[in-house]
Amino acid sequence: MKAALIVKPKGEVKQQVEYAVSVLEKYNIIPLMENETVERLILNAKSYTITEMRNMADFVIVLGGDGTLLYASRIFRFLSVPILGFNLGRLGFIMEHHMEDFEQVIKSYIENKVIIQRRMKLSGEIIDNDIKIYEEDALNEIVINKGAPSRMIELSIYIDNNFVTRYRSDGAIISTPTGSTGYTISAGGPIVHPDLDTIILSPICPHALNIRPIVLPKSSTVAIRVETPNVECYATFDGQIVRPFASGSILKVTKSTGDLNLVVSPNRNYYSILRDKLGWGGMPC
Repeated sequence: MKAALIVKPKGEVKQQVEYAVSVLEKYNIIPLMENETVERLILNAKSYTITEMRNMADFVIVLGGDGTLLYASRIFRFLSVPILGFNLGRLGFIMEHHMEDFEQVIKSYIENKVIIQRRMKLSGEIIDNDIKIYEEDALNEIVINKGAPSRMIELSIYIDNNFVTRYRSDGAIISTPTGSTGYTISAGGPIVHPDLDTIILSPICPHALNIRPIVLPKSSTVAIRVETPNVECYATFDGQIVRPFASGSILKVTKSTGDLNLVVSPNRNYYSILRDKLGWGGMPC
């Protein structure tokens, strides 16, 4: 059995990586690490290219924060390999496991005592003059943001080729249920259970009180066009890939054909994570 070990090679992570490798080898699992990771952490281990890791990995282990897991999701986006996330960051909402439980989680995975939860993803296309110029998947959200810090942009919203509304704002967020506890919740969007397959459309600081977030069926196609002329905008995928977005261009978002298979513990539930990570239901100040 082979496991792709994904880690952001910076800071004081070498000790955790070496520990993870020792546990994997104890259970006869071959760790596969990127060339950059091995070189920057000065590890005594064989390194692999991303292509080799895609072709060889039976499952994926992520050490880091949610951003590292989003990176792993993008690397393995066309594959259905299970992903185990171990939180080394601060919040780590998607990162289900703690590093102190690493060996027990690996043992449980080998013994099929874990739950593999399917998480839907989004596919976003940037269309300019009826030509698709870029396409990318996102696990959390796809965002249209304005470039100028003090200027609003005007957006036209279409759902399933039906005109919905036109409003001025700082932008818009199209998110998955997984991403509902990220940028979306900060913009006033709802918390949506990850077992649901829905698309959440949330405005960012709209210049009208009657413009509210909306939860759509998974079969929906959301199209957003920037109407403001001569404005600098960006389409951002999971906060990691940023593409320029010109006036008059269209961002079209649908449910992706690929999903993320996230390994979760049978001893925890979504509501306990809400309490632990978000302090949900805590005592008021």
